Amino acid sequence: MNSLSKAAMMLGAAGTGGMGAYYGIKTFKDSQISKIRDRINNRLLSTRGDANKSQWEDRLASLRKEAVKAETLTTELREIKTASSGKTWEDLRNWCAKRVGEKYSDKDSEYMEVISYCTFRNKDKLGGTLIKEDSVSTKWQKANETLKGKNDGLSEALAKVKEKLSAASGADNTALKTWCEAAYEIPWTNNDNPDFKDAKQYCLESGN
Repeated sequence: MNSLSKAAMMLGAAGTGGMGAYYGIKTFKDSQISKIRDRINNRLLSTRGDANKSQWEDRLASLRKEAVKAETLTTELREIKTASSGKTWEDLRNWCAKRVGEKYSDKDSEYMEVISYCTFRNKDKLGGTLIKEDSVSTKWQKANETLKGKNDGLSEALAKVKEKLSAASGADNTALKTWCEAAYEIPWTNNDNPDFKDAKQYCLESGN
């Protein structure tokens, strides 16, 4: 299981509705929309020139870093994953450009690959400065206090995080950091997604 799937399971247990919600899979009655790009067009990174280059480089790094076994990937993506192949972010972009023109199936592993490596992630759309401290220092401590001071209106996911932060004994001061770092990497679906809204409120540096 790759790190994206683990993050999806972590968040899904507390509000995303599991893997289906993570990948943005729905049951569609309209059979006329048959290509992948037609289903997720607004979520796709641009495949033109250097547009979204930094995101493409990040998706390539993610592909190579994740523990997903190469043999579970389609042949071309497996080759791109291998650093020694000399493949670049442009090869990943071109692979995605071809794949999104293929027939849609929510049970197709290639569709899952497109979602994982060809689309925006929450961190790309949050619109503020992500908290990137390696340890729970000043910025995460401030975020922790903001969440702990919230007495109502919390989602189920963040209510559980707050509970961990506020425990009388054995409080986990990394709970929000862990949740946010998983939320950053989840493929973006829309700005109304509960996890996206929570991340925007509690996972950015203050003032954003």
